[in-house]
Amino acid sequence: MSTDYVIRPAQHADLSRLLALQVALQDHLEASNPDLWRMSDQTRAQLKGQLAARLAAPDACVLVAEHAVDGVIGVIYGRIVTNKGYTPSRTGMVDQAFVQPDHRRQHVGARLVAELCRFFAGQGIEDLSLRYVSGNEEAAAFWTALGLTPRIVTVGASRQTVESRLHPVQSS
Repeated sequence: MSTDYVIRPAQHADLSRLLALQVALQDHLEASNPDLWRMSDQTRAQLKGQLAARLAAPDACVLVAEHAVDGVIGVIYGRIVTNKGYTPSRTGMVDQAFVQPDHRRQHVGARLVAELCRFFAGQGIEDLSLRYVSGNEEAAAFWTALGLTPRIVTVGASRQTVESRLHPVQSS
């Protein structure tokens, strides 16, 4: 039941739990798309420091969902991005969101997004953007249901794949 959850700002004391959620998210993403870049062991070892920096970042908001029994089971990271060469010049970027699988379908993700939207509204942000991994069907369904649609598509392939599909170049 959704009343068993509290949405609150993340705190430094949550770092170990944020690390576990980040690793679970990365594992889920890598399983969702075998062509996705893999996180190196070195990067995984540096995650806790990176997460601590995100908690203190200006123009950022990190929220957690805390379950009455299971503790912190979800997280969302958002930040304000400014680019004066475009309109709107400021947008709310949802960097990552994750809810443990056994706590999904309890409106936890929607409550995290609602609270992040409150943060953005308080900062005068009217536009939201995010990226999710192709093949992550849970993310696609969740964000589409909230009205987000593709604006930019990022594609990728190995250099060898591209080279193998090139037609022989005629020399002059």
